[in-house]
Amino acid sequence: MDDERTTLFGPSAAEILQADFPGWLIWRDFMQGGNHGDWCARPINATSEDNTLRHADLEGLRKLVEAHDA
Repeated sequence: MDDERTTLFGPSAAEILQADFPGWLIWRDFMQGGNHGDWCARPINATSEDNTLRHADLEGLRKLVEAHDA
């Protein structure tokens, strides 16, 4: 049986990014007015917010995380 829900409800780009980098916390910032901010990533073992990477979109964040892990 072909279930189209697999296509409609598959993992989001953010979920895929998180799965690709399990050693990182990935989240979306919220602005004071409730608007979305940058996408953020920080190594799970980071000791301060100084290690947080930020980008306006997920593909840009992916590149930053990849560069950091290299």
